[in-house]
Amino acid sequence: MLATERQKTILEMLEKNKTVEVTELSECLSVSEMTIRRDLDKLEQAGLLTRTFGGAIVTSNPVALQLSFVEKVGVFEKEKQAIARAAASLIRDGDTVGLVAGTTCFQIAKNFPARENVTVVTNAINIAMEFANRGGIKLIVTSGYMLERSFALVGPFAECILEQIHINKLFLGATGISLDRGVTTQDLLEASMYKAMIRSAEQVIVVADHTKMGVVSLAPILPINKVNKLITDSEIDPLMLQKLEETGCEICVADID
Repeated sequence: MLATERQKTILEMLEKNKTVEVTELSECLSVSEMTIRRDLDKLEQAGLLTRTFGGAIVTSNPVALQLSFVEKVGVFEKEKQAIARAAASLIRDGDTVGLVAGTTCFQIAKNFPARENVTVVTNAINIAMEFANRGGIKLIVTSGYMLERSFALVGPFAECILEQIHINKLFLGATGISLDRGVTTQDLLEASMYKAMIRSAEQVIVVADHTKMGVVSLAPILPINKVNKLITDSEIDPLMLQKLEETGCEICVADID
């Protein structure tokens, strides 16, 4: 069993029982206790549980920690890749595509399709570097102050350039998706930047894996009824999926390989 599959199983057991023990998980998953401890530590870093002596419990705030890009990139990677492939399939010739900072949008950049006359607008240094050596794509990188943990460029200088740009499809990552509070992120400066990108966008496509559903983070970006399309993965809770669809938001569920 791969690490991502094992960690998904741990979260499913935790959701059901509200608490898990290292010894029990070790026996159930047929791996060493040291491997389980590493899994629990990684999931705690992702804000998805709280470690206890000998195990873990459900966290009261699954987005409390502001993780770095490097820390987040391996968390639920298969889900993010599936979402990215579904998102990339929407890109057409002549599009101006917006990609915000974040691990899911970075996966979109890595899965970007071959298209004619496409322009990419991004506020992420690492996404810009992904396109730097590719031919046939016009690249616009916003200015601004860089947040070291996410490689995001933010601030008034970054927002100013967006007033002069029209984006056909904006792919927007999120820390939380809530029916009541909408799309949220964990950084106020990022939220302000994303709102500026939304004002320049014709279509807003939110990309978020199932662990973001029902989560409310610090800074609101936009309500659910303002999202044109939400792309998530097939592990989303069916009841949550139904409630999201009832808001009128178009939902695309990406199958995980």
